[in-house]
Amino acid sequence: DLYWGFERNLRFLSPMLSLGFAGSSALVVGSRAGHGSRMSAPMMANVADTLATMQGPDLYWEEIGPLQDPPKEESDFKEYDTFSTFLAACQQHGVDLTQPDITVLAPGNVACEQFSAVAGPLTKAVCEYHVIKGVVNKDSLGSADLTTVEGSTITYRRMFRKDFLDNAFCGQPSSPPRTSYCANVKADNGLIHGLNEVIYPGWSESSGGYGSEGDAATRA
Repeated sequence: DLYWGFERNLRFLSPMLSLGFAGSSALVVGSRAGHGSRMSAPMMANVADTLATMQGPDLYWEEIGPLQDPPKEESDFKEYDTFSTFLAACQQHGVDLTQPDITVLAPGNVACEQFSAVAGPLTKAVCEYHVIKGVVNKDSLGSADLTTVEGSTITYRRMFRKDFLDNAFCGQPSSPPRTSYCANVKADNGLIHGLNEVIYPGWSESSGGYGSEGDAATRA
């Protein structure tokens, strides 16, 4: 009787076990399909969209820190800058930051404000001068062709352990409270390097720039 009872139970359970194994197989197959879809490479944003969302240079309170209420240390972090002024000027003048194979030299808002206080708003030529034809890694700035969309060529110099493009230094990491500037930020149509100043067509070392006689920043 015990044997026959066990046999009847086994015949009853066999279809259920088969269904269970089939369901497990289906779950495994489904899991693999889902895993495969997650492996798809994400699309990067173009230069314009990347600049619109990324953090700009880190800013510190500097000499106005002690004047705050409550007072701040000069070396205290204040905020991250953005690139909204440069982006707005490019959009206004029709400078395309979505075109393929470009390197954009991006000045933050502080740099744009300092430039505009002396030379006026960013013009189309100034905006185009910040766009190099071709994708140029920071390590290749000294040997690459730095011809811009504007048509002029940027001058590269290596000084003070920094990479200079005309009057500005480019992609420079620093320790707080000194501001850092990004380099080799990838977008789907090129690269972005940060600048500490706005650059402009027609610059020459004799007319001014970091380390030259006409450089206000050096004299300060």
